[in-house]
Amino acid sequence: MQPVPRLSGAIRSMPMRCGRFLTGARKSCRAPNRSRPRHRPKTSAVRAIIRRTTMQHEHVVALARELSLAGLADTLERQAKDPFFADMAFVERLAALLIAEKERRATSRLTRMLNEAKLPIKAAPEELIGDEARGFKTAVMRELLKCSWIPFAWNVLISGETGTGKSWIASCIATAAIRAGHKARYYKVSDLLYSLSMTLEDGVYLREREKLSKFRLLILDDFGKVAMSETEKSILFDIIEDRSGTLSTIIVGQRPYNDWHGFIDNPVIADAILDRLSRDRHHIKLRGESLRRREASFDGL
Repeated sequence: MQPVPRLSGAIRSMPMRCGRFLTGARKSCRAPNRSRPRHRPKTSAVRAIIRRTTMQHEHVVALARELSLAGLADTLERQAKDPFFADMAFVERLAALLIAEKERRATSRLTRMLNEAKLPIKAAPEELIGDEARGFKTAVMRELLKCSWIPFAWNVLISGETGTGKSWIASCIATAAIRAGHKARYYKVSDLLYSLSMTLEDGVYLREREKLSKFRLLILDDFGKVAMSETEKSILFDIIEDRSGTLSTIIVGQRPYNDWHGFIDNPVIADAILDRLSRDRHHIKLRGESLRRREASFDGL
């Protein structure tokens, strides 16, 4: 029997994982499991990524609010919670954010303009339906609510007895104008004339008159209800003159247009005012019983 040859030192030092060279070693080699990931991410690393992503998201939201982009910030928060946006392309998500911000600004501007108008009635133009028996046609109302006459500086005169809906119609038209992007402002004639007369002594009369010019549509209500002083008649003429041919005015009152000359009781001023209002105008003459009395009779049934 021949002796077993001795292994050299180099061979003995080799790391043997199977039993082809070393006696007593494992007889077979286990193939590596390729289905398992070689490196599992540590839980702490995953948490760090989530925390960093959350912090970035919160930072972007805070930055958007700091830049007064509330609509964008709110939509971004909804996108983070809604899985629907997870597979959406970046440009699509960005477009959704910008559209939301644009809509928010439009809504805020509309609310601000409505508040600035000081309308006496919260009116909905879509509820304004013509009634020929009461003195106005549906076709006329539709044209007025389109507000295409405002850029041409047309005027609207609304007359009728108490309670026939004059102020409500004026508020509907003004609301439609604001929705169309036109600034509007409501005044009672007596209040406006009195406040402007007080500025004559302060030397700011012209400046206060100029403030009215920023409104594309001016609503003067209750015309002819209270007698005017000579000073107030002159102020009324100044207002009409400032707006003639450039800005639109709605004048609301009980007196029909033909009676204005006698009410003003100053031939020179009356002729000048009527001449400027008669050029381009719509005249609505309301008829019928008071809507307030009608509602009261229904409530009593």
